[in-house]
Amino acid sequence: MASLFPPNHGPLLPNFSSLLVKGPYPSACPLNLALSFPNPDRSIIILACSGRENSGNSLRASLQGLKLTGKISAQTERMQIFYPPTAAHMALLLSSLQVIDTDKPFPSAVHDTPTITNSAYSPHLLTPPGPLLVIIHELSAYFTNTTQPSSTSSSYLSLLARALSVTSRLGASIAIFDAHVNHLKMPVHHDSNPHLERLQAVAPLLENYIELVLDFSDSNQPHAQTCSTDGNKTRFI
Repeated sequence: MASLFPPNHGPLLPNFSSLLVKGPYPSACPLNLALSFPNPDRSIIILACSGRENSGNSLRASLQGLKLTGKISAQTERMQIFYPPTAAHMALLLSSLQVIDTDKPFPSAVHDTPTITNSAYSPHLLTPPGPLLVIIHELSAYFTNTTQPSSTSSSYLSLLARALSVTSRLGASIAIFDAHVNHLKMPVHHDSNPHLERLQAVAPLLENYIELVLDFSDSNQPHAQTCSTDGNKTRFI
C-alpha cells in the first residue's frame, strides 16, 4: 500500500480516489507517495508550481536528495513532472492531457480516416494505459502572489474541479499537497473598495471535494508515526 513516508517509517494510506495533504508535511511526502504507489506498470504525473521551485523545500530539491538505488531509479522512470508557471498554464496543461496510442495514427476529424500527424513527441500525449496517479504540488502558490490580483475563492475551486474532472477522465487517482491552504483566505468576489471584500477560508471548501484529508498541522514531529481518523479527515500525530 502507498505511504507518505519511507518504508517502515510511517503509517500506510487507505485506498483513495482523491487525497488532500495539508499543513507542514515533510517535503519528501509527494515523492514517497509516488514511489510507493502500487502498479508500477502505469505512470505518475506530478504538476508543481514553478514559483515554489526556488526554495530549498521544493520538489526539485527533494528529487535531488533521493538516494537512487536501482529499484528507486526504475520507479522514477514512470514519473513525469511538469512545472506550469501560472494557474492559466496549469488549467491548459490539465485540459491537454490525454491518453493516445502514439504507435497508431490519429483518426481524421473530417473523413474519419487515419492520418500520420502524430510523429512528433508531445509530453501531453500519455501512452496507454494512462497514469495511475496525478499529484498536484502546492496549488495555493498560484493564488498567494501579486501576479493574480483578481483571484477569488472560486478561482482556486475552479482549478481544483478541472483537475478532478481530468483525473476522472484518465481513470487516475489525484493527490493534492498544499502546505499553506489552511491559512489561505480569498475574496468571495472583488469589490471596487477592497475594504468591503469578504474573505473566505479556502480549506473548508476544498475538503468538500476530497475523499481523504490528511492534516499535519497538529504534528510536532518531522515524521509522523501514527494517525487518528474522524470520518474522511485524518490527522497525523
